[in-house]
Amino acid sequence: MLSFDRLCFSWAPDNPCLHDITLQIASGEQVAIVGDNGAGKSTLLRLAAGLLAPTSGTVSWQQQDLGEQRALARASQIGFLFQESERQLFHSRVDDEIAFGLRLQKRPGEEIRARVAAALAQCELTAWAASHPLDLDAGQRRMVAVACLHAMQPELLLLDEPSRDFDPHWLAILERWLASERAKGTTIVAVSHDAEFVRRNFTTLVELKAGRLVAHGPAAERLSALNGYHQDEKSSALLLATLARAEHPR
Repeated sequence: MLSFDRLCFSWAPDNPCLHDITLQIASGEQVAIVGDNGAGKSTLLRLAAGLLAPTSGTVSWQQQDLGEQRALARASQIGFLFQESERQLFHSRVDDEIAFGLRLQKRPGEEIRARVAAALAQCELTAWAASHPLDLDAGQRRMVAVACLHAMQPELLLLDEPSRDFDPHWLAILERWLASERAKGTTIVAVSHDAEFVRRNFTTLVELKAGRLVAHGPAAERLSALNGYHQDEKSSALLLATLARAEHPR
């Protein structure tokens, strides 16, 4: 279980970002975090990964406070996908990029090769195994970052705008990967502005507004008022306004 207990976070004493967040996400659950720009979604995701430390309150995974775990221990359990894939790509070959985390864990060479091959196949990147990640297009680069997560096999996936940069072809590959992770019982938490992507891939929706938790419930119910509207980043305000009207009818 991923738990936030009275979580508060401020970038500076006079700049509070998250206020008194208490939330439990069950193991194996698929949760989408929505909210307007600046609501604190990505900050909450980084706190869940242990990339930021709470100003007060706690974040725990499987009943262990993330603040008490070393980075390598967290990385073996938690996988993070940044909005900008370039932030997590450092090697000159795709296959070396995918193998990097496994080498840090000192996995046997045969296991590393098998996991890398499986990740390349799952993400349809085998043909680019020897390519430089930064020579690929935006969608392929993002899929390299996904392949790194697949190879590491974390119990918890934290995805920041996972559908970003994907054309329909690569989006379909991403969603097949998400389906395979759901089948394995992986806990998945994602920030997204895309209502249809959320509808297809997530069972639970968490809504933030001005750094506060304002809704937590079944995604289908929260999104039903959208009537098929395709949400993107520029129209996130419409998503939130529609949800608010559905929750508080006149």
